[in-house]
Amino acid sequence: MIEITQLKKDYGGTVVLDGVSARFGPNEKIGLIGRNGAGKTTLLRILTGGDHDFSGKVARSGGIRLEYVPQSFPDFEGTALDYIVAPYRTMRNALLELEDSMGSATGNELDKILSRYGHLRSEYDAGDGDTAEERAERYLETIGLAERGGVDVASLSGGEKNVLALARALVSHPDFLILDEPGNHLDVWGLAWLERFIRDYPGTVLVVSHNRYLLDRAVSRVVELERGKAIEFAGNYSAYRMERLRRTVSGEMAWRADQKKIERLEEIVRRFEAIARVNPDPGWGRRLRARRTHLEKTKENSAERPVNPDSSFAVSFDAQRSRADIALKVTDFTCGFGERVLLDGVSLLVEPGERVALVGANGSGKTTFLNAVMRSLTDESSRIRVGPSMKVAYCSQHGDGLDRDATVLSACIDAGSKNADDAWKVLSRFLFAREALDQKIGALSGGELNRLQLAIAVIAHANFLILDEPTNHLDISACEAVEDALLEFPGTVLVVSHDRYFLDRIATRIVEIDDGDFVEYDGNFSEFWYRKYGTGGAARFARGTNGSGTARDSRARAIAQAKGNGLPPESSGEREKAAAIERRIIALEAEREILERKMVDAYASGNLASAKSLGSRLADNAKVIARLYDEWV
Repeated sequence: MIEITQLKKDYGGTVVLDGVSARFGPNEKIGLIGRNGAGKTTLLRILTGGDHDFSGKVARSGGIRLEYVPQSFPDFEGTALDYIVAPYRTMRNALLELEDSMGSATGNELDKILSRYGHLRSEYDAGDGDTAEERAERYLETIGLAERGGVDVASLSGGEKNVLALARALVSHPDFLILDEPGNHLDVWGLAWLERFIRDYPGTVLVVSHNRYLLDRAVSRVVELERGKAIEFAGNYSAYRMERLRRTVSGEMAWRADQKKIERLEEIVRRFEAIARVNPDPGWGRRLRARRTHLEKTKENSAERPVNPDSSFAVSFDAQRSRADIALKVTDFTCGFGERVLLDGVSLLVEPGERVALVGANGSGKTTFLNAVMRSLTDESSRIRVGPSMKVAYCSQHGDGLDRDATVLSACIDAGSKNADDAWKVLSRFLFAREALDQKIGALSGGELNRLQLAIAVIAHANFLILDEPTNHLDISACEAVEDALLEFPGTVLVVSHDRYFLDRIATRIVEIDDGDFVEYDGNFSEFWYRKYGTGGAARFARGTNGSGTARDSRARAIAQAKGNGLPPESSGEREKAAAIERRIIALEAEREILERKMVDAYASGNLASAKSLGSRLADNAKVIARLYDEWV
């Protein structure tokens, strides 16, 4: 449907795209990923015709309809229904104006009006403009906003605006849909709906996202932008990650082999140079020139050193596990806004060392509860008590606890840094340049605010982390660095997050806010989701039984899908066989996580032979898991 060839783009001499080539076929579901600043938004602007200042070629199949849903929602005055049909109403008005002008125009002017009218009419008819309002109402129902069509857009939540923008794009029946971070502001239920929507959409979808769970469950191909190039991988995010690690190890081995060859050639050139200086024989000069030419060609054709996919900022939380009996105790706590009650007499006990995730629909009171916990540190409360030996660090969504007029350095000094050098030792691990010490906090981006709050938690030696959407604005490698650090953290974690991949890795207990109450589930997010929806509801969002997805959630997802389709074995013999296969899958998935981590560690330590061997075992492991899933079903 679209083919891009050798796209090149730079900003003021800084190369962003350096010969990007890719093809996007009919009905494909493609994930576009890359670190922040890798050029994803630039590529989208080129694909959608928003940027013509580039070299290379963009070829489209004739007549395809393309729609782009950006991250940010534009200012709009009017209702939700008005927003969806606005492009068609604009076209209708333009057609009427052209019709009026036909009566007084003659000659060339009339020919131009007729030409414009014909093009616009064709576009309007191709999009079924006459039925736009009718279809808009259907899409409002599809996205769960059937009762909100007459509501002003300005009063909608961030998540509602997200899906409203999607509905507007759908009205034109696009063959090619481009979504830029479509999961922003959606809660876990909205994200589950979005995964299913992308997967089932009858056209091509190119989605830019840092949400690994969505990429696992909705896409079948991953395109990564790195160093200005596009690298393609078959499969979902988990398949990409495994293959990316294997390619990195192979690439590192090739690079080291080429470097050894270059070192040998450089030594030969140095020896020939020494001989040529003292030997007048012109033959040595010719030999020297030939060796130099050989060296230059070898350097030119040598392998490029791969980027470690796991290299990001180096996070580690320096804290000691508390010996206290409690980290947080909540007793009969109630809160709300005006007459609306969010939490009604809830109680909760969090023990030291636990990692508890608080989940619930948007507006259910998650952030309100975290703020109440933080207020209890200064305002004595009989309902909320934080353990006396707990040193709390709060990382809010928008950096609410930080003084926007203060500098980064002063915030670090307040947290416990002795001086600029001491602060810099920590900040540098979070990818801050030294110049950032003098920067005002109010000038930081969302990602920088998140990284600063995490750095302050490290500086403060906090042993109780309260995190509200800690992975917002972070790219995938940064998310994984935070996760790895939290897995090593001996203290207590209370986290609110819509990042289900993050919750699967981090949480050991889920607390759901359901109708003003706390409902507790032991285990990670996928285990909570399966127990809550496994006999039917989860099947609506399940990807299937092909073994894709994170190691922690794939078994539950496959079982949920099978149960939803009425596939569970009936006889005792079948149940025993299924249970044996299930136990084998569980063991292999646990082995997969261990192999992946060992492979990363082996690569980081330079033991490439071991890393390559582990990569082969990882690939074999994935094949066996896929076969067992088929057998289980």
